[in-house]
Amino acid sequence: MDIIGRNIELTSLWQTIDRAPGVPPNVVLHGDPGVGKSALLQAAVAYARQQGVRVLGGSGFESEAQLAFAGLHQLFAPVMEYLDRVEPFHRDTLRRALGLRDGPAPDRLATSVASLAVMAAVAEDGPVLIAVEDAHWVDHPTREVMMFILLRLQPYDARAVFARRPLTATERVTPGIHMQEVGPLDDEAAGQLLDLLHPGLPPSVRERVLAEAAGNPLAIIELPQTSVGVELLPSGASLRTRLETGFAGRLLELPPRIRTTLLVAALDGDRLEHRAELSPYELLEAERAGLVTRDSTPSGLRFRHPLVRSAIIKTASPEETREAHAVLAEQHKADPEQRMWHLAAATVEPDERVAAEIEKAARAVSLKGGTGLAVKALQRAADLTPDPPARAARLEHAAELASESGQLDLAQNLLDQARRYLDDPARALATRAQILMLRDGDLDAARRLLRGTPAAGPLVRVMAASYTQDPKEWAEVTDVVTGCDDDLVRLLHDVFLGRGSATLVRTALDALPADAPPGRVAALCRAATWMDLLPDYRDRIRGLIEGETGRGAVTHAASGYWLAAHDHFLAGEWEDAENAANAGLDLCVRHDLDLLAHDLRCSLGWLAAARGDADSAKEYSKTVEQWAAPRGSGLHLSLSARNLALAAMAHGDYDSAYAYWTSVSPPGVIPPYVAYAPWAVFDLVESAVRTGRIEEARAHAAAAENLAERAPRLRLHVRAAQALVAPPGEAVALFRSALALPRTERWPFDHARVRLALGELQRRRLQPGEARPELRRAADLFARVGATAWQQRAEQELRATGVAVTQRPNAAHGLTAQQLEVARLAASGLSNKEIGERLFLSSRTVSAHLYRIFPKLGITSRAALRDALEGVTADAVN
Repeated sequence: MDIIGRNIELTSLWQTIDRAPGVPPNVVLHGDPGVGKSALLQAAVAYARQQGVRVLGGSGFESEAQLAFAGLHQLFAPVMEYLDRVEPFHRDTLRRALGLRDGPAPDRLATSVASLAVMAAVAEDGPVLIAVEDAHWVDHPTREVMMFILLRLQPYDARAVFARRPLTATERVTPGIHMQEVGPLDDEAAGQLLDLLHPGLPPSVRERVLAEAAGNPLAIIELPQTSVGVELLPSGASLRTRLETGFAGRLLELPPRIRTTLLVAALDGDRLEHRAELSPYELLEAERAGLVTRDSTPSGLRFRHPLVRSAIIKTASPEETREAHAVLAEQHKADPEQRMWHLAAATVEPDERVAAEIEKAARAVSLKGGTGLAVKALQRAADLTPDPPARAARLEHAAELASESGQLDLAQNLLDQARRYLDDPARALATRAQILMLRDGDLDAARRLLRGTPAAGPLVRVMAASYTQDPKEWAEVTDVVTGCDDDLVRLLHDVFLGRGSATLVRTALDALPADAPPGRVAALCRAATWMDLLPDYRDRIRGLIEGETGRGAVTHAASGYWLAAHDHFLAGEWEDAENAANAGLDLCVRHDLDLLAHDLRCSLGWLAAARGDADSAKEYSKTVEQWAAPRGSGLHLSLSARNLALAAMAHGDYDSAYAYWTSVSPPGVIPPYVAYAPWAVFDLVESAVRTGRIEEARAHAAAAENLAERAPRLRLHVRAAQALVAPPGEAVALFRSALALPRTERWPFDHARVRLALGELQRRRLQPGEARPELRRAADLFARVGATAWQQRAEQELRATGVAVTQRPNAAHGLTAQQLEVARLAASGLSNKEIGERLFLSSRTVSAHLYRIFPKLGITSRAALRDALEGVTADAVN
């Protein structure tokens, strides 16, 4: 197939298919309709087959864009026998994802890994090309899996070529994906193509066609033979409109039976059974009209261009479209999700039977990570509901799911609609209050909204109280919870007030089915954070992130990122914690989830403080406090104080640290309504001891004694605090008993700090031999997690015991070129914002670079950058 004017694009495709050295194994063609993406993709497929490359893939269809894993089914349908070659776990996962086996829908990571395993098995038998047309219409879950595969093609004899509509201004391109724009033909190539296809045009007509086509190959092909309706269009009509109108004119010349069959096919993605309804003569008529072509797809029939499909649908009358959807609803009786959409489109009059069926399918979709899609289905179910109270209930349910999926304005609109049919405030008020909290952090308005209706939103009230940390509010909430029959509400209430039981939380989490609602999973995992149970439920956290981030319940996905960041921080996996927090923050910013965004900023500030990056910790705290103070979010303010206190302690400023810690929890008092107060015990006692406030330290350690049995990590903190204020003869034994608690190594930063405190005590008592192993172990643990300031303190103590600590080698050669540039600009005195403006980076990216730079250089502040960078040259970096 000769393609005029596309030498650059074809060369790129051939190199991708040949796996040329240095060329990415994937390319995504994008450009305007009719620009030639499909022709290039077909050329790539033909070339691949000539080279003996097996071709898999398919096409995205608008009718299947809302069906989870419809695209994955296309991809693997020709190679299903390869499922028997992979591990049973992968085989079972993929069969469940494709609907070939009963069971809960697997999470996205498991599905992605299983899909890659099958693709690798196929590639073992020979080279493979994944070719996908109209990739923008591929369903979202499949797109995520395909993206996972595309980024991991390198080790296998596989390559991929996708074609899709042009990128929008707000779309982000994933690093590692090779995007190639297909632009208009240049004037010479456009003229050459026109003369080849339509020789002998009068010069005036030729000039007009070239001017209107503007280098678009489809327009060059179609405009000269398009007359019906096109001349009546205004001169400013878009090229797309002109082409669609031309195709529609040809369609109207066909017999009604052919038009009806083509309409059903257009609404259902060119399926084989629709071709069977056309006789050979009728099919030939459609081909002569330039609407369909024969090819090697399973159906043997495809529309010449996506604009043909849209022209067919736009030309049909509403009644014809509904009848076509009714036919498809009957054909898809075995597939509830597909049937749901066609049934919704086919029904006009209110019908409770149809509405109930759509609602049932919508619930199933939401449990499979399609919360955002379920909202649309529930809206339609409400439209078809004849009974006003039932219609209001479905609209309120849709609003709940819209809120969970980050569509907060839509949720508010749906609640307003529900009030027209039934003014039953309880359910609607809870959703409104949740929107106020999530979007604006307006805790006061949320509380006032719910206060007048005690039965409304007890879970929302508990969550709001956990943020306000107001004892009066907690007293009101306790009264509400007392009369509540929801076990989850009572459990969270008790956990947040320090009365909960780890056994009850574990029992509730273990009892959750695999397809439990994501809101329930997120709430119980949040309770698990206060009981040190998160490491046992990481699969649940992954499920929230992977299953809900796309079109799912993004508010719970954001909570999943916060949970992951918290878990990674305690486990000493600080880079993973940072990545999770940043990913969650990006998600929150995109969906205007202010409350959760500031949760994640607190997590990033915690990381900065623990690393010893006081400047970044202060920046995060300033942002959080400016937002939280006027909203009365005591939780955010106490977490901000925690971060500032920890940063001060890292640099030995215990007076400042004591002031911050006592703003969280007064000495000798551990308020049950202040979430972080129990976890501040060790730090507050240490700050008090270091600043000579011994009585305050003893009072606080005594007040914390009854906390020891609440959670394992809390037990370590309480015992270490007791050791700090113990009589000289008992302190070492108490420290050792704290370190001997089961599995304290799970929390390397906490573990190292207790060892440092023990080593410092032994050195001050002139016991250098006993102090050295404790200090060495502490230094190594601090180095492992990246707590540079704490590491330096431990090494300084080691030197005081007589050990010559070797200066860790300057790690500048481990900096990337961009990190080196960031370091030099920071050393020159520029702020993160100024550095970002100069390097075209966000302030947060600059901060993330500094997180990595400081430990590599063995420093803890910007002030030390200048000396650390002396003598570092550009050839010393990675």
